[in-house]
This record gives sequence, structure tokens and C-alpha cells, in this order.
Amino acid sequence: VWNFAPASPGDGTLLMGGSCGSVWKLSSAGELVWRAGPAPPYKNAMCTPGGGALGPNGIFYNLYSRSDRPIGGEGIISAHRVSDGSLLWEKKMPMRGGQYPAVGQLGPDGKLVVALPLGDNTILPLMPEKAEEAFVANVLGPLRNVVYTLDAATGDVLW
Repeated sequence: VWNFAPASPGDGTLLMGGSCGSVWKLSSAGELVWRAGPAPPYKNAMCTPGGGALGPNGIFYNLYSRSDRPIGGEGIISAHRVSDGSLLWEKKMPMRGGQYPAVGQLGPDGKLVVALPLGDNTILPLMPEKAEEAFVANVLGPLRNVVYTLDAATGDVLW
């Protein structure tokens, strides 16, 4: 688990999403209730720092990428039923998913949506600021970022 922000449906259990797409539900005693989603692509893999969000509709949405690179690649959003972990829908997105999705209603009478922050990660500040700026500009290129909203029930892109 890269970013730890568990959610609870209010029954004493915890839900969390892993960095490579796995989703777990744990009991109040810490026992595994179910595990869903793909296994890591290789042993001890660390994919993106994505994560999940619980919707008011009993669905847990997990945003992740299968790549361990900070730049490029695609994102994947999956929707899992809280009661049993079953996959309701999954969608590949054009940019990597390295943040948590947000779930909410758009407008007073609007649809329930999943907002996805997608794009490249910045690198860790391992070098002096000027050297890092030059490295990003000359080696990595411009960072790309975008926000999509999906219909929470179907995964269809709204904007």
C-alpha cells in the first residue's frame, strides 16, 4: 500500500487500494474479508501512488497505473462492489493515475461522478533546484496533467 487512506462503509470494516490495482477489505479484527483486482506485475512491485475512494452508492473506486515510471503510461480506474469486491466496471485512461479519485454529486440534481486526477508525477527533490529544473526540462520534458469525470454507475466519460 503506497498511500494509506482507508475508507469505511460504516460497518467496522476498512477498504483500501494498493499501488498496482489491488483492493482489500479488512474486518474490524484486521482479517481479510476479500481481495480483488490484479496482482502486482512482479514480486515487490511498486507501481503508482494511486488509491481509492468510497462512494455513497456502496462502490469503492480505485485509481492506479501498472507502471513504476513517474512519467507516461496509462491509468486504470476500477469500480468494486463493497459487499463482495466484485468488479462492476474498469476503464483504461490516457494518462497515469497517481492520486486518489473523488466521488460526489455534480450539482444539486446532478449525477454521481468519479473525478480522476491523471498525469505525470514530479520527481523527488534529490538534486539542487536548478539542476532538477534542467533535468525535467531536458530529459523528462513537460509534465502533463488533466482531470476527467466519469459516470459513477457506468464509467462513461462525462468530461
